[in-house]
Amino acid sequence: MDSERLARAVHLRHELHAHPELSLHEVETKHRLLVFLQQNTRNLDIVDPGERFFYVRYTPADPEDAAKPAIAFRADYDALPICEDLDVAWNSANRGVSHKCGHDGHAATLAGFALELDARGAHQPVVLIFQGAEEIGEGAKVACKILEPQGVGEIYAIHNWSKMERGTVNLVDGATMPASEGLSIFFTGKTSHAAEPENGINPAQAIAALVAALPGFEREAARGGYAMITVVQLSVGSPNFGVNPGEGVVRLTLRAQQDADLRALEMSVRNRAVQLANDAGLSVRAELSDVFPATVNAKACADKVRAAAEAAGLAWHTLPDPSPVRASEDFGYYEQIVPGCLFYMGNGFDYPDVHTQAFDYVDDNIPRAVDVFAQLAHLK
Repeated sequence: MDSERLARAVHLRHELHAHPELSLHEVETKHRLLVFLQQNTRNLDIVDPGERFFYVRYTPADPEDAAKPAIAFRADYDALPICEDLDVAWNSANRGVSHKCGHDGHAATLAGFALELDARGAHQPVVLIFQGAEEIGEGAKVACKILEPQGVGEIYAIHNWSKMERGTVNLVDGATMPASEGLSIFFTGKTSHAAEPENGINPAQAIAALVAALPGFEREAARGGYAMITVVQLSVGSPNFGVNPGEGVVRLTLRAQQDADLRALEMSVRNRAVQLANDAGLSVRAELSDVFPATVNAKACADKVRAAAEAAGLAWHTLPDPSPVRASEDFGYYEQIVPGCLFYMGNGFDYPDVHTQAFDYVDDNIPRAVDVFAQLAHLK
């Protein structure tokens, strides 16, 4: 990557880091990225549909190159509700919000690649997608609608990750990030005086029985890989010792390596909740949130990443199956439409994990990832 263009990309990364915004609120972040690209490129079409994403397109002048399928690259730009704990010049200026997943680096990398693409050109159409709301699974499901109209044949993205050798490319053939969802189960019974529990219907025992059944559901659903349930909240009643509560909720994160296993896991939980509610005379309802499909790399695309890493002079590693990365990503929405590959840029084995206060994006990974993108897109 050109050193002057790299300096601009790193400066952008620091600006984005200093002004983080949560999912669905990335107004200034999106504006900064748009202005950066408008001011620093001349040969790219920048399209803002007015939603929680925008995209950039490069079309070759040569008619034969322009007729080829487009290759797409995607970056996210939303932040997290985590307090900053760094001593750097680009500390977060938004109290309680920070870029602890590295989306500032992902976005700056794709913007840096846009500078390279603008200066060098490519032998095929290239589409760069910048999206928000990844952390809640709402960004890609909207942005992916442009893939077919833009003639995209394949799509790629990076995610930085610790506990991997710094500066290396790491990837998986097949399922690399699991499907997951937030499932809330609400039980409603009848409130009574605590001295007369027989006159009420308390959901506590039904909730306890549901939680006790969860390990069995995990074992049943893990047919195509792993399946797991994390209890994230339990709530019954209030700190009022005179009241026998009539309402309660259990909130769970369901996670499975395969989409089908996640559906089986959810159905088991829902069915058991209904059975317990009926037995106790409770009503029950469920709500879903933060829904992520599985991110499943196409083998052909993963092989292209390996070849691109070698051409860029970078070491690459194939991760074991199942993938050690159990966090979810909304990149899977794109892969439901076209084949693709999400690969990891290693931060270092002892580097702070993402989603922790001590984390900051590794700037040295920006040119490495840009060079891999350049090889994938066959820049001139």
